[in-house]
Amino acid sequence: AEGEHMVKYDTKTTAAPKSAKEWKPKYVVVGGIIAQPWVINMYRSKAEYDIAVIETQARQSVSVKVKRFDLQMAKLENDWQGPQICKYKNKLHPWKYFVVIPANGNPIKISSPNHTQLKPVHEGIRRVLLSQQRGGGDDRALSNNDPSAPTIRIQQRQQPPRLQDQYNAPQRSEHSSEGGSSRRNRSRGFETF
Repeated sequence: AEGEHMVKYDTKTTAAPKSAKEWKPKYVVVGGIIAQPWVINMYRSKAEYDIAVIETQARQSVSVKVKRFDLQMAKLENDWQGPQICKYKNKLHPWKYFVVIPANGNPIKISSPNHTQLKPVHEGIRRVLLSQQRGGGDDRALSNNDPSAPTIRIQQRQQPPRLQDQYNAPQRSEHSSEGGSSRRNRSRGFETF
């Protein structure tokens, strides 16, 4: 889940800022192709996220600024009715926002004037938190957000079925050129080589 949003993560309060100018524009990604599913990464723009993806897949160090937050043991504040509303002067419509309270650090407030744009990130965070509550913390390696997991699964599917060690077992045939005594010895439990 990802999208352009307004964020605020540098204060201890869970309330929305008093002014719209206090929010910072960020490209917010929950999980994604280059992060674990329980991580929120924030970039200055979608273009910088694309650069980070290319550099990560090329096994280069990431050259863009990334703000990273861990969702393990986090909670959503007042989330029983969905995102909360805040109104600002000179803004035509009220903004929707929600608050993530991480295990460590300040609350993370994510907002948007458009609820439909905010919904994918909000739902993505809810899914991660519900998975943790249900004890799904070990499903991280199976997530398709883990770059190494799909490769492992593909390799396992593409392996041919394992042969039954037929090349290691001695070949026996009833029509062999061996004499009758060796057949008798095998029936008595003796092997002839």
